Amino acid sequence: MEIPGELLKQTSIIVCTVDRLTDLEACLKSLLPVRAAVADVIVVNNGPHLAPVEEVSRRHGAVVVNEPQRGVSRARNSGIRAATGSIMAFLDDDSVADPNWLPLLIDPLRDPRVFAVSGSIGAQSLADPVSQAFDDLHRAQFPESQITFDGNAAQNSFPMRWALVGNANMAIRREAFDRFGFFDTRFGRGTRIGSGEEPDILLRILLGGGRIVVEPAARIVHRHSTERSAMRRWAFTSGCSHTAMLTKYFLRERSLRHRILRYAASRLRRQPAPKALPPAKLRVPRIPFLLGSLYGPLAFLISGRP
Repeated sequence: MEIPGELLKQTSIIVCTVDRLTDLEACLKSLLPVRAAVADVIVVNNGPHLAPVEEVSRRHGAVVVNEPQRGVSRARNSGIRAATGSIMAFLDDDSVADPNWLPLLIDPLRDPRVFAVSGSIGAQSLADPVSQAFDDLHRAQFPESQITFDGNAAQNSFPMRWALVGNANMAIRREAFDRFGFFDTRFGRGTRIGSGEEPDILLRILLGGGRIVVEPAARIVHRHSTERSAMRRWAFTSGCSHTAMLTKYFLRERSLRHRILRYAASRLRRQPAPKALPPAKLRVPRIPFLLGSLYGPLAFLISGRP
């Protein structure tokens, strides 16, 4: 694919890491095709061992930022503040980017009305049933071709379902953080809620009238857990973050309450997903998901202020 040079010059890649040096090495190595073209590559160390992270990062031309307070949202926010670009592309340390990942991810941002782009996530290995299950779940969230969601078109509904395409593979304009706020530090790994920071920022963009794009061709490969307990944890944190977000906006925005209640009622009726998104290929483990959904409002309330 032809690389959109001007957009690449405006792009900072942010990689958050917690004591996974082998993974970080592979991740940064996969960025070499675009390293010279982007504004900078920021590695945010969110673990206790800074020196080894600095050593790995230097070998790949990345700048290291240390964030001592644990939590992926805090780490990403530190990366945003340190970055020089006007576009932030996010990766986790246990992900490897396809060669055309970044050009495909940022290309929709040629349209100034688009504030964020979400790419797809593939499995590093499908050799075990748990990795296969995670891969099925990720694939079920994505269409076969690019889709645009327009926040202005959702004025009579609560666009939570659209925001759920948010994941660890995204590009977001700095303008979006200036207008709608940074990642909410009550959400994400390292918090009581455990996830949901990406859908939360996309939801704010949609509610503010911005556009987001889903581009499944912008692909990264992720090292999924092979432990069966990981699927149960994923189901629990998914349910928890979902209801925690509903609680957040129900309490914060009185004008949204009727729309949120209608959305919650539609979920209880198990309406099919919008035609833009395919139906799930694999059922989420129900009991952990329900327990997480019950815990979500409490988790949000005891998390305090961001």
